[in-house]
Amino acid sequence: MPSRLASLALGTGDLDCIYHFALYEMLEAVNEFGRQGREDIVETLNNLVLGKRLKDISDLPLDLSC
Repeated sequence: MPSRLASLALGTGDLDCIYHFALYEMLEAVNEFGRQGREDIVETLNNLVLGKRLKDISDLPLDLSC
């Protein structure tokens, strides 16, 4: 659930970001869910991604090499 990811990613500041193994699939599913009247969930997830608090697992090697 995006709200649980948001509580981890935006919580106490102990975590810089969260890497998700199926981010693009989750975005697709949440966008479909948002079409059914739950735009708040879509907005939460988009804020996490745009704020770089939630990233795809394929970003991890690049982030570690910096």
